[in-house]
Amino acid sequence: MRRVAITGMGIVSPLGIGKEEHWAGLASGRTAIARSQRLANQDFPVQVVAEIPDSTLQGQLHRLPRKQLKLFSRVMRFSMIAAALAVEDCALGDSPIDATRYGVFLGTFFTTLDLPAFLQWMSEAESTASAETLDLCRANSYCMTSINPVDYSLKTMPNLAAGHIAIGQNAQGFCRVIADGCTGGLQAVGQAFLAVRENQLDIALCGGAEAPLEEFVFINLCTLDFLGRNGADAGTVCRPFDVGRSGAVLGEGAAMLILEEWERARTRGAPIYGEIIGYGVSAGDATVGLESERVKAVAERLGLAMGSALEQAGIEGVDMIAANGDSTKVNDLAETRAIKQVFGAKAKEVAITASKALHGHLISGSGPLEISGALLALNRNLIPPTLNLRCAEEQGDLHYISGRALERTGMKSALVNAIGLFGESASLVVRKANC
Repeated sequence: MRRVAITGMGIVSPLGIGKEEHWAGLASGRTAIARSQRLANQDFPVQVVAEIPDSTLQGQLHRLPRKQLKLFSRVMRFSMIAAALAVEDCALGDSPIDATRYGVFLGTFFTTLDLPAFLQWMSEAESTASAETLDLCRANSYCMTSINPVDYSLKTMPNLAAGHIAIGQNAQGFCRVIADGCTGGLQAVGQAFLAVRENQLDIALCGGAEAPLEEFVFINLCTLDFLGRNGADAGTVCRPFDVGRSGAVLGEGAAMLILEEWERARTRGAPIYGEIIGYGVSAGDATVGLESERVKAVAERLGLAMGSALEQAGIEGVDMIAANGDSTKVNDLAETRAIKQVFGAKAKEVAITASKALHGHLISGSGPLEISGALLALNRNLIPPTLNLRCAEEQGDLHYISGRALERTGMKSALVNAIGLFGESASLVVRKANC
């Protein structure tokens, strides 16, 4: 099997655009979570989120094809900017590339509708007999004669972001979309790793992107008990592993990585952040039952994913864990249990950090974003803090890094976890270069 190097990193996050701005936020423990005036003005029941200001995004649009900008939804813009940054980061375009051995893997889940256009469609679909009835024939007629494809099919298909990335980067190998919610982005990186490792590709541009704060998506997510409610201090609503946690806080953005076959990367003199050495995934089985039963089920599924990743890596332990830590009652407790089950007596020796209280939960974007954070932590000998962790619950007696960042030299490897709403789980092991 071939070794797989990580050579490029592109980040579009609420903490900043580019790896340096994002890392500065992580290392300092600065949160991007705040009360959104936009959501408050629209009377959304949840208003605490981590947004990327439009002005910040505007400064990056020069990286996209100007004549096609109107075709790109928010999630497409996130992912395409992150992809361009990753390619630029490792100077991939400076060396010859066999386009047929260059693939794209993207985790993304939600599709969005242009709200004004959709409401106009609903208005035109009203029956002439009663405003309370929709007329299918009128709706179909309006669809065929008056709807702009730019508002619907050219923005809403889930594979469009990956397709635009592949076209823009001339990647003619695999073009895959993994629509599996909170684990989709980490799975995209894992599948890309396997494709390069097994000699199906030489280069993979992979990661995740999500825009869950758009109206149609966000109002649906507000109905779930997954989200934390509005607190007096918005910056403290997300509390990974803390006894007072009440739910996740959503963020938006994207993170993309360049994976290359190790010798190819070395030969062209590419910067190598590290290598992926193990990947594991498991399906979910925690949709119903008492909270204790759901915790047990999620812990089992995550334990399987972690165990598979470590087994493939050929190691028994790691120096740090970039935890899922989404601030939900079930997932945080389940992750603590799974770590204890997998690492046994050595569990308390592993440094654990969770960054979602800094940048929010990016759904499909979270896994790749946290892989990026773990790689930067290994290379800079600094583990970012878990914000708002003041009192871990009774079973939370592990080595959580809280308060401030921890300087630690000699770190070699990290495990990154992702957990979905139903217990589906994915884990990835990365190792620092030259270890």
